[in-house]
Amino acid sequence: MAATRDPYTNDVRSDPRTSGSPAAPAGKSGPGRVDAWMNQEVRLFGRCFKRKKITLWIMGAPAFLPIFFTLPAIITLNGADLNQGEADVLGTGSEILLLLTLLITPLATLTGQRWFVPLRKWYGIMLAMNATTDGITASITGGFAGGPVGRVAGHSFLLVGLTMIMLLIPLFLISNNRAQRWLGKYWKPLQKLTYLIWALLFVHLALLFGLGYQQGLNGSGTYADGIAIFHQRFYQLAACSLFPFLLRLPPVRRWVTEKRTQGQVRVAFWALLPVILLFCLSFAFILHEEFFKGIDLFRLNPSNE
Repeated sequence: MAATRDPYTNDVRSDPRTSGSPAAPAGKSGPGRVDAWMNQEVRLFGRCFKRKKITLWIMGAPAFLPIFFTLPAIITLNGADLNQGEADVLGTGSEILLLLTLLITPLATLTGQRWFVPLRKWYGIMLAMNATTDGITASITGGFAGGPVGRVAGHSFLLVGLTMIMLLIPLFLISNNRAQRWLGKYWKPLQKLTYLIWALLFVHLALLFGLGYQQGLNGSGTYADGIAIFHQRFYQLAACSLFPFLLRLPPVRRWVTEKRTQGQVRVAFWALLPVILLFCLSFAFILHEEFFKGIDLFRLNPSNE
């Protein structure tokens, strides 16, 4: 049986092309049990589908929502509504998709499961499409002076945003097996551009909203908020980034992997629970903004907050 080392989690796994069964469980905690269950087939609409395929479709479909929310304004060429709402909806949607892309590897490291790993590629593709749509729309309908170029690069925070889009384009172009084979050993280093985009998002939000928490009208809203720091997007991103960042540190990753293979995954989980809860809390605020502002824009009544 051939085996390969996963480039993201550094775990050794069997090659499905040479193995007729899922990878054997490692350690007492039984990594691979969910993988095996997901690889089983169920009958649906008279056809057989793997549970994994159905679940991935369900989990991947919401990635279309940011673009879906903007479709009525785009179809009706409603430049005023796009100018007011598309940056919030598509920008926040891009942030969500980036965080989801970054989340997959830490979850694979912590759980030892592999069935959801294809979502990393899917969320990355949708991130590139969403951010590119944001850039094109802003260049046409943005309210900044200087024509299309000024609307996407006329201010420092816009220039950083444009840089992120330009970095996403090559990542999108190499997000396929043919490009991976053609690039060989250079494919993985190029994928690390994602980390540069991650860092640039912090710079973008810092330039756009500042580093302090909201005071008066200084922050992410148009009015003072009683719990303003929870609505400051820079800190939302920082809180959501702590978990995926920690799980990418080699000592932490090795410790978690060791605990998992020893059947002590609960020890790792409880140790990481504070940053997991912090991620969930902050991510909930980001999702709340995306859905409510997205629905408003879909109804052609964009929020002015």
